[in-house]
Amino acid sequence: MTSFKKNKSERKDKEINQIYFRMKKQNCDEKFCNSTLSTFNLIYKFHSSLQSNELFKSMKIKDCYTLTLAHAIIEKLSSEKIIAGKDNSLPEFFYNQIAETLFTENCDKELIIIYLKQMANIMKRGGLILFKDKAAVISESFQDRESLYFRLLESFWNETAWSEIFPSSPEAAEKLHEKRNIFAELLQGFYTEVSVEDISNDFFEMTDISERNDYFMISFLDFYLIAWLKNFGIIDYSSRKNNEIIYLSVQDYGREILRRII
Repeated sequence: MTSFKKNKSERKDKEINQIYFRMKKQNCDEKFCNSTLSTFNLIYKFHSSLQSNELFKSMKIKDCYTLTLAHAIIEKLSSEKIIAGKDNSLPEFFYNQIAETLFTENCDKELIIIYLKQMANIMKRGGLILFKDKAAVISESFQDRESLYFRLLESFWNETAWSEIFPSSPEAAEKLHEKRNIFAELLQGFYTEVSVEDISNDFFEMTDISERNDYFMISFLDFYLIAWLKNFGIIDYSSRKNNEIIYLSVQDYGREILRRII
């Protein structure tokens, strides 16, 4: 791979549960075990990352919440021996302890834990977290934020199964992943603020993923994909006083990243 491009009943029952990760098994396959196949995959990803680095070579990556989450996980796994459970799932205390270090009065701890669990999955899929004798270890060190950032973005955009990290509707997550480049292109077309509802409806019309004004799907798109684009620093997210409408915008920095991944 030489770039980020990839060839390849009732409403109450549909509510997004923000604490679904508590009992969620992660990475049920054996891809991340210490095996010949996992070693081969790691070597492949390493060489692919060297090529992909050219995409961001000229960019100075800003701090963002994705890097904050990743650094917190890296620090924890580098300083303590964390033994994984069944299917290489990391223990709950691991996430809780990290969340305590990231918690502020403006943050929801449960949401931080969700992000940490999503991030751990992204890092596993990208080969940044491996398992040796059931202990979780970081596969390599990163000397600069650019190297870490593009590895995380590549893993999130191309290698991670979104049905695993967006599990409230696995079918919708798979469809969203298939159409992710269309959403990225749509974002690039907006040069002013746009409401989450409006851009979601435009996206649904372009892809037939859902009908207009499907508020479960708008919430799904907002809570998962849009939130992670915000975490990566690609979009800005805002609301206005006395107005419940949420707006997003893409500045030149985010537009340049989008241009390089699609």
